[in-house]
Amino acid sequence: MSRELIIGMAGSGGDGVVAAGESLINAVAMSGYHAIQTKSFGPQIRGGESSMRIRVSVDEILSAGEYLDVAIALDWEEFMKFGGELQTAKGAIIIYDSKSGIAPADIPLKDAQPGHVIAAPIEDLAVEHAQTAKAKNVVVLGLLAGWFGIANDALIAGIRKKFSKKAKEVLEGNEKAFFAGVEYSKQNPIQDKSKVLDAPKSNAGKKMITDGNEIAASAALFAGCEFYGGYPITPSSEVMHTLSREIWYYGGSLLQMEDEIAGLGAAIGASFAGKKVFSATSGPGMSLKSEMIGLASIAELPVVLFNVQRGGPSTGIPTKSEQSDLFNAAFSAHGDIVRPVLAPVNVRDTFPIVVEAFNIAEQYQTPVIILSDQELSQRKDTFDPIDLKQFKFVDRKFATKADMNPYNRFKFTADGISPISYVGQEGGNYLASGIEHNEKGGPTSSGEIHHKMNEKRIGKLNPLKERADLFEIHGNENAKLALISWGSVSGVVKEAYLQLKSEGVDVKLMIPRLVYPIAEKVFEKFFKGVDKGLIVEQSHMGQLYHVLRAFVDVPGGIKKFCKSGSNPIVPSEVIRTLKAL
Repeated sequence: MSRELIIGMAGSGGDGVVAAGESLINAVAMSGYHAIQTKSFGPQIRGGESSMRIRVSVDEILSAGEYLDVAIALDWEEFMKFGGELQTAKGAIIIYDSKSGIAPADIPLKDAQPGHVIAAPIEDLAVEHAQTAKAKNVVVLGLLAGWFGIANDALIAGIRKKFSKKAKEVLEGNEKAFFAGVEYSKQNPIQDKSKVLDAPKSNAGKKMITDGNEIAASAALFAGCEFYGGYPITPSSEVMHTLSREIWYYGGSLLQMEDEIAGLGAAIGASFAGKKVFSATSGPGMSLKSEMIGLASIAELPVVLFNVQRGGPSTGIPTKSEQSDLFNAAFSAHGDIVRPVLAPVNVRDTFPIVVEAFNIAEQYQTPVIILSDQELSQRKDTFDPIDLKQFKFVDRKFATKADMNPYNRFKFTADGISPISYVGQEGGNYLASGIEHNEKGGPTSSGEIHHKMNEKRIGKLNPLKERADLFEIHGNENAKLALISWGSVSGVVKEAYLQLKSEGVDVKLMIPRLVYPIAEKVFEKFFKGVDKGLIVEQSHMGQLYHVLRAFVDVPGGIKKFCKSGSNPIVPSEVIRTLKAL
C-alpha cells in the first residue's frame, strides 16, 4: 500500500487528458484525499499535445511532487514531447494503448526503469463500449480505479454528473467505458500492490478544490472589486472569464478592451472615479502596460494587477510556467518609482494575497502587482475551506469637507498619503495626469517640487517594508545554512527543507510574499550568521537573487539555484545542491 501516488498522462488534443485529470482530482477531493493537479499544453493555439499530472496523498502536500509512479501514454509521440515534465520513477508502472503496436520491451522511454509495462486495449474498449474513441480517458479512469483503488464510487458519480446533460446514450456509453476499464483491471491484475493507495484519514472530510485563476477572481470580488478592465491572454484569461460571469451579481462591471494598454487604462479610469479595480495579464501584456503602470503611480491611483507569468521574452512559451517577470514588475515603468509586488505560494494562498493587494493598493494609493505563474494559475489544489472571518478590509483615504478649502489632491502629509476625492464629489475636482504636478495637481517643471513628490511617492511605502507578516520563516534563526524561494517553487523548497530537517540538517527557510520593495531589515536579520545557502527560482537569471544583492548585503556563500521555465525543479535537486555546498 502507498500513502501517495503521482500519476501522469499525455496524449493528443481530443483525447481528454486534462478532463481525465480534473475528473480524478474532483473524485479524490470528494473522498478526502489531498491532491494537486497540474496541466501542460503544446504551443499550438488549437489541438496539439496535452498532459496532466496529479499527486494524490493521504497527507498534506506542498508541491506537484517529483517522478511519476504511474505513467499513461495515450500517444507515445505526444507523451515524449513533455520530456522533463513527465519523468518516471524507478519501478514505475507504465500503461499505454496497445493500438500503438509497440511491444512492451520497445517503449521509447529508453532510460526508464519501470516495474511493470502494460499495453492495454484502451481505444478498443472505448469504441466497443461507448462507440467512440473519445471515451479513452474514461477507460483510463476505470483502469486507475481498479488497479490502484482510487475513489471508485466518486469517479463514477463524477462521470454521471459530467454527462448528465448529454443524450442518454452518451451517458450510458461513458458509464460502460468506465466499468470496462475496471473489469479489465480485474482480469489483468498487477501483482505488485505497493502502489495501491491507502484509504484517506477517517476525519479528512471533503476538500475545496479550485485553480489559481478562479480563486484570484473570487478573492477580488470578496475584497470589494467593483470594476475589471482587461484583455484576454494565456494563461490568465480564466480570471476574466470568471469575473465576466460573476461580477455583475456583486454590483460590479467589466470591460474587455481592444488591447492590453486600454484594459489597464479603463481600470485606472474607474479607480479615478473612486472604485476598487482589478486587471489581469501575462508577460507580453505587462510589457505593454508599463506606461499605464507609470500613470497610476504618478497619479497615485489604487489598482491591482495580476500577472500570470509564463515563459518569455516576447511571446515566449505561453503554456509553460516561469518566474522571470520580477525585473519587469519592479522596474519596467520609467522614472523613480516603487510599486509593491506580492507573490502567492500556492492556490489557496492566492486568496489572501489578492485581498492583501487590494488593501495595500487602497491604503497607499498605488498600483500593486501580484506575480502568479502558469503552474499556480492553472493547477488545481485541494484544501480545507478558508475562514473568511479572518480578513479585514482597507479603503482609500477619501477627502472630507474639511479637505476642500481648498482641495489639494497631492497635499504633502506626514505619512505621504493624501486625501483622495472621487468623480462627482463636491469641491473634489482635480487633474490626474501623467505629468509632474504640484500639490493641487497643476503641471510643474520645478526640480524642487519634483524632488519632494518623488520623496512622497516612494517614502509612503516605507512602512510596508516593516511588515514581517508578509514573510514566512522556519527553522533555527542561528542556522548557518539557508534556503529562500518565492512563488510556486516555494512548495518544492519547503518540502526539501522539511526533508533536510528530518535528516538532522540545521537549515532555515524564508518564503517572501512581498518580493518588492525589498524589506532590508527582514532580510538582514535572516542572513545574520548565515554562511551558505540557496535562492531557488524558476528563471534563467535568478532575478530575486540579483534584486536582493542590489539592496542587501547577501552573504558570499549564498548561491542562486535556478532553471528556465519548462524545466521543473524538484525537492531532491534542492537537497543535493544544498548538501554539495
